[in-house]
Amino acid sequence: GGGDSRYGDRSSYRGGDRGGGGYGGGGSFGGGGRGGGGGDLGSGLKTIHWDISRLPVFEKNFYIEHPAVVARPDSFSEEWRRQKEITVIGRGVPKPVLSFEEASMPEYVLREVLKQGFTSPSPIQSQGWPMALLGRDMIGISATGSGKTLAFLLPAMIHINAQVLSV
Repeated sequence: GGGDSRYGDRSSYRGGDRGGGGYGGGGSFGGGGRGGGGGDLGSGLKTIHWDISRLPVFEKNFYIEHPAVVARPDSFSEEWRRQKEITVIGRGVPKPVLSFEEASMPEYVLREVLKQGFTSPSPIQSQGWPMALLGRDMIGISATGSGKTLAFLLPAMIHINAQVLSV
């Protein structure tokens, strides 16, 4: 035989008829005491028919390449990445920014960053901000304390603040 007899039996991890605290069961964390396997879970939900033409436009590109970045040759960016041990893979990877001013952050973000005493972006911020502000997918791997959190958090705040609120 071998194999787990619960394989394929979804009720085994929903609490079955035991009324336990598992998925769909009663007991813990407000599960109610209803017991049962939750077989009617979601049965009252209505199907949503999305009309894409009525959804608000979701803006993803907030990056404006600074004239100093435009003027830098690709060879400079490649050498800078080599020196900083940055590997990039993909098409249309933007050049890194070397100062906060080059990052095309809104004034309210730039003001707060400078007020905190930062003098220039870290390498992961220099390469990550243009990619994130463009709305590109990115995986950034870097040491603790290297600035990863601000590398994704500042662009995330800009993206969030710029979206249309729908009520």
